[in-house]
Order: sequence, then C-alpha cells, then structure tokens
Amino acid sequence: MDRKRMELYAALGYRAPTASRLGRRDAQAAPAPGLEGTARDVADAEAHELPPLGPEELEALRARFQNEPEEVLSQARESLDAPVSELDFVRVLQEVEQALRAPEEALHALRNPPFQAKASVLLPPDFRFPLMTGEIPIDPTRTKFEPVADLRGWLLFTGKAWLRGATVPRAPFRRHDGAHHPSRFRYPLREPAAGRPVEVALFSDFGTGEYPARYVARQLLMRGERLEYAVHLGGVYYAGRQGEFDAHVAEPLESLLPVTTLLTLNANAEMRSGGTPYFRYLDERRGAARTRQFQEGSYFCLASERFQLIGLDTAYFEPGRHRDSALLGWLESVLAEGRQRGAVNILLSHGAPYRYGGTRTSALLEDLKALVVEQSQVDLWCWGGAPHGALFDRGPELPFLGASLGHGGLPVRRAEPGAASPAPLRFLESQPRFPEWTGVRPDLGNNGYGSLLLHEDGAVELQFLDWMGNVRCTARLAREGGGPLVIQRLEPGEE
Repeated sequence: MDRKRMELYAALGYRAPTASRLGRRDAQAAPAPGLEGTARDVADAEAHELPPLGPEELEALRARFQNEPEEVLSQARESLDAPVSELDFVRVLQEVEQALRAPEEALHALRNPPFQAKASVLLPPDFRFPLMTGEIPIDPTRTKFEPVADLRGWLLFTGKAWLRGATVPRAPFRRHDGAHHPSRFRYPLREPAAGRPVEVALFSDFGTGEYPARYVARQLLMRGERLEYAVHLGGVYYAGRQGEFDAHVAEPLESLLPVTTLLTLNANAEMRSGGTPYFRYLDERRGAARTRQFQEGSYFCLASERFQLIGLDTAYFEPGRHRDSALLGWLESVLAEGRQRGAVNILLSHGAPYRYGGTRTSALLEDLKALVVEQSQVDLWCWGGAPHGALFDRGPELPFLGASLGHGGLPVRRAEPGAASPAPLRFLESQPRFPEWTGVRPDLGNNGYGSLLLHEDGAVELQFLDWMGNVRCTARLAREGGGPLVIQRLEPGEE
C-alpha cells in the first residue's frame, strides 16, 4: 500500500495493527516484497479485520451507490445511527476520491487548515471542573466520529462493510458448554454487606479515544478499589480493529485492571472486524496474571444470592439480535435460577429493546419476549447502542425497568424532551456536552455513564453521571411488599 496513503489514513484517525499484535509472522520473517513497517502490517491485517477503503473499493462503492442509492444510504445511516443526506454522501465520495488520488495534497490540507476555529467552539478561559487535567486536553473543535462532520472518516474506515460480499472472517464463537470452559461463563458476584454495597460501573460506546471517553475512564480510575466491577456494554470505533482496541479501550483502562473486574460485551462495530480483536482482548486481559479478570466469552452471568448481572452477545450472529437456541437456553436457565432464589435479575446488552424517540420495540425484544415480557424474568435491563442516557419505568407491555447508556464516548445529538417513548420516561440526559453558559457546541448531547450500587436489602441505587463527573440523576430501585422492582425514589442531579 502506498506510504502516503497510509499517512493519510493515520492522519484521519485510522489505527493500524502491528504485526506483533496480530501474531501473523515471527520476528525472523522477511518483510513481504515491497512492503515495510505499517504498510506491511496492514496487509497482514486484512484477514483479521476490516481494512480501510482503497481506490478500487471506493469505485465499487460509488457504482453500488449509483445503482442502489437507498440501500447504501440505509446502511450508512444504520452504521452511524444518524440521518445522512444523499447530497452529503455524494460530496464526501468526491472528497475521498480526490484524497486517495492525491494523498500528499490531502495531507498538506489537513496539516494546514485554511481557517481558524470560530469563537463559538472555543472554551472560555474560566471553564473548569474538578477532574479536569492537562493530560486529557479538551478540544471542542474536534469533530471525529460525528455522523456528518466526520463522514469522510466513517466512509474510509467502515465503507468497505457497505459493499456486497465484503466480509471479514469471524472469530470462532465461544460457547458456555465448551470443553475449555468449566465455568459455563458463570462467575461469583460479591455479596453486598451492611454499609458495603457492591459498586458496578456501566458504560457503552466508549471505544473512541476522544476526550469525553477519556474523562469517563478517569472517573472509573479515581474510584479505586471501591469500584469492584465495570462493564463496557460494547462499541469500539470505527470498526472494532486491533489498533482501536489497543488505543481506545486497553490503554485508557489498563490501570483499572489490578483493582476492578472489567467485563466487555460484543457489539455491531466489533463484528465489522469479525470479532477477532474483541476476543483477543478478552484473552490478553485474562492472561496477564490478573486474578480479577476472568471473562472467557462474549456473554456471562455474575451471580450472588441477591443479584445477577447477565451480559448478552447481541452482535455475533446477527446485528441487534439474540435468537440462537443454545444461548436462549443458557439465558433461560440463569434467569430461572435467579428468580427461584429471589435475586434481582439485571440484564446487560449492547442491543436495545427500545429507544427514546421511537414508538416501536425492537426485534431484540421480540427474540426475548417469552422470557422478558411473558414470564417477567428480568427486573432491570441496561443497554448501550442507543445514543441517549435515559431511565424508563415499567409499562403495560414492558414489565421491567430500563436504562439507556449508549452515550459513553461517541458524539451524540442533544436529546429534545417530549419525543415519543415506548415506556414511561423518568429521566433524559438532555443537557449539552458543555454547560449552557459557555455557548460551546449546544448541538452536542452530554456524554456519560451509569453506576449501580447493589445493597444488602436487595435495593439498587442507579446513578447517571456525565463525563465531567456531575451526578445527573439518582434513582432508588426496590421491591415493595414482594412485588416487582420499582422506582421508589428519583432525585434530579446537577444542571
């Protein structure tokens, strides 16, 4: 691959794997003819992850777009979870074509932008918050991962997935009943004690490496040993590549591993690269003599007498689905065991049963309808994938509480109150990323995550926090008189 084109990819945000990370060749192997350094590594990577779009693939994508514009736009909109106009798509196709044809000129333009940032995207000099540090610079002018402003990056680094027949070999799936998994993917959860609840952080779509995600990681690290468990509900961008896992997940969370058990779910982005980097990250985390890291597969159950945290894989077999018969059987058994002993069943997934702003429930909820709706086996369902932080109450056809947590690292559009919702809405993260008084990027939604405190009496305290550490909402969830889990108390947080 042309070196200048590789430099262009890197300048636009591509995270290339290294040969040593891939394990594709030994240290004595001679370089492939005509390939050196990063270019050789990328050639090795093509069998393991989604490669960036090259000139030939770009031409194929253009041809497909000309013949099937609605299908291509639909794939792009689904990948970006945002409306993309035909005009924007055509414009960016032309930009990418020009950049690939003349990468040196494109690099020069990137390094020498012809304009200065507008005052409306510059932070006031007195902007501060307690966890702010010079080690994580805040640049409101960055538009990486934004659906339209970074459409060039999305096109280059996920566009190959929009071509017919462009697939990456999937990593072997790991099942709980495999011979090498005597745990059956069931692990102990510490029993909460008086004055010593179990704290679990839940965050999703974190894998961007951008400053909001870095500040979420900083908050988790600051909790130290109090934070016993942290669960990433999935989402490593652009396409779950090895370099993206290394830079966006492994590196910012490395210091967490000696004191906190980290678990990570699979997501659609990870499967764009076949899931190989995802499963490799599980193995590396578990194999580095870290006794707290035990996750073996892409689903799991953490169980104590009073609580169960059940993580699902809603991406490996189909995007946003869970209908493999063996996985359904495993889920049915762990839910039933939890119910039998009176435990609170908390379901965790990247796929969402429904989302704020929609009127219908999802195909995922249909897959789990017998267990979740008809048998009411789930008390609380926490999911990523949907772009807003929100807390939902039980509804007539939805007998569980719901928490949407898909706002950990991706730039999200600011949520507007008053939109439709399949379940009664009790909290919506509707603030902008930066405080109103700054006047900076009021269009961007606030990033954040969730924290669960599991108490000795079976109650759950759920907090929504933003990327700056502000508590946005606190809810106490408990059973009353042997009934279902309900929102017993709801307290608004800081504005």
